[in-house]
Amino acid sequence: MKRTFNVSYIFSSWEFQKKWISPLLFILTIGLTLPVAESKIVPIQSFHQTKTVAIQSGDTLWNLAGKYYGQGQQWRLFRKDNRFTNPNLICPGDNLRVRLNAPIGSGSTIPLSVGTFPVMFSAAKFVDVAVLEYEWDGKKHQMTNSEFVTAFQDLPGYRQENYNNEEGKVEYLQELLSEKLKLLAAESAGFHEDEDLLHKAEDYRNQLLVEKLTEVEVDEKVAYTEPELVDYYEAHKEEYVEEETVRATCVSLLDENKAEEAYAMLQEGDDIAEIAEKFKNDLRGPGDGPSDPGNTGFFTRDASENWMPFVNALFDMEIGVVTEEQMELDIGDDVYYLIFRKEEQKPSRQETFDEVKDSIVTIIEQQKKRERILSWVDEVTKKGKLKLYPELIPVPDKPTEEEAAEETDGEDADQTEETSKEETE
Repeated sequence: MKRTFNVSYIFSSWEFQKKWISPLLFILTIGLTLPVAESKIVPIQSFHQTKTVAIQSGDTLWNLAGKYYGQGQQWRLFRKDNRFTNPNLICPGDNLRVRLNAPIGSGSTIPLSVGTFPVMFSAAKFVDVAVLEYEWDGKKHQMTNSEFVTAFQDLPGYRQENYNNEEGKVEYLQELLSEKLKLLAAESAGFHEDEDLLHKAEDYRNQLLVEKLTEVEVDEKVAYTEPELVDYYEAHKEEYVEEETVRATCVSLLDENKAEEAYAMLQEGDDIAEIAEKFKNDLRGPGDGPSDPGNTGFFTRDASENWMPFVNALFDMEIGVVTEEQMELDIGDDVYYLIFRKEEQKPSRQETFDEVKDSIVTIIEQQKKRERILSWVDEVTKKGKLKLYPELIPVPDKPTEEEAAEETDGEDADQTEETSKEETE
């Protein structure tokens, strides 16, 4: 059967039509920046009376209080489970829990000193604006404003930034349409009943369940104290020592002629930093960064085994001293020609507790998680009354010497045949 689809309301085909951009932007502007334009009637019950409240676009909690309970009434508390940006506007999907000094009778109220009564507010069932409608195999589908906003806000922050304007929201709406059509096509092809896919989905579901259980039973039950962290630091102080480091200005070249030119400039009194700047496009090795030519940055004595002659010489020099001779280093197939000046040296030092606290927290958490996992597995094992019967697991018979020899001969023959084919080719 031929599969067909038709996209209306906003889209008319796979290709986005320019003539629909303006209506879509208008719909998105209304749908994404304001509450819905209409809603169903939602009942609100107080302790003494029942009010029927119609929530309209732009209504706030304070507007409702004034409209239905009089301007003098005090709404003492309201909380809103709101996925949207404005905390005062009432939007699709909001769950409101409100307390107020509810009216007893006409024109009278309960004083604040007597207490407050809860106002029960059920989740509003709004007539949600459709921002997308499409048709597949004769069946109509749509996406509402709240569904779009929920999908958008479920995106990682960096992706939301990519669509952080009206054109971006149009682009994301197109992507959602493409995803939904692909899913419908997959279902039409029967993939939703594919046993292999269902098995993989079940495996993934089980994995998520175990991860959630682990989060509850392990992660949330791991706790540590500041003294524990300090004790670990004191017991492992030797692991938190910064090694001594050194920094130099170095001109390292592979071209022997340019290296001789650089060395001649040094002999004539040119500053080595100026020499590094002159040859910045030819530098190779320590100090070859184009943004700061010659600067090696700080490094330790064990920074590189290949460059040990350079490293040792630099650590043994005095600060401000320039090499008198050009150094040659054979590394692999290359010969490096170096001249350098020692700029700074930092002695080794003990890192403070505050500097390494975060890394210690990670270590302690990992240790405690391992301990908790072992304890938890033991609890689960005892609760499940686990019994193992390894002796019942069938063990494959070992091949006889004759069978093993035949198998080896067969493999050798196959290898010989493959080799002959390769040689022939």
